[in-house]
This record gives sequence, C-alpha cells and structure tokens, in this order.
Amino acid sequence: MPTLLASNTTVTENEDAMAMTCYTDESSTNWLFNATSLQLRERMKLSQDHRPFTIDPVRREDAGNYQCKVSNPVSSTESEPVELDVKY
Repeated sequence: MPTLLASNTTVTENEDAMAMTCYTDESSTNWLFNATSLQLRERMKLSQDHRPFTIDPVRREDAGNYQCKVSNPVSSTESEPVELDVKY
C-alpha cells in the first residue's frame, strides 16, 4: 500500500505552497483528488516519476482529499486520503 505524506495540510490561499510525496515500490503512480483523477492546473507540478506533487500557490479550490494510486498488471491500491485545508 502506498503512503502519502504532505508538507503541510493547513495552508493559506495565495500565500502558501504545498507538497505531497507518494512513497511506494510500484513504478506506476497516479494522483486522485476527491476520489477522481487529478486534473493538473498550471500551478501544479508533478516530478518525472510522478511521486512528488506540488501546488504553488494554493487556492481555495485545491481544498479536499488527495490520494496516490499505484498499479501493476495484477492489481491497484490507493493510499489513505490526506485532506488539504485552505484558509482564506
């Protein structure tokens, strides 16, 4: 099961950045936002291996639950959700 860790889960809109990292042994990593596939915006960046994910700056519409999902040819599994709280 992948583990998702966040740099900060309570941030201030248009002031703070947020980083999350998905720790896993699997090579295929996807990100979920509120249980659906994450749609990247220009403020969001994924690393080449898709494990670190950043939002800079954070906006109120970024508030919600994030998960990373890993898969192989046999199965897939998701991390526990991490909730991002955006103050404004």
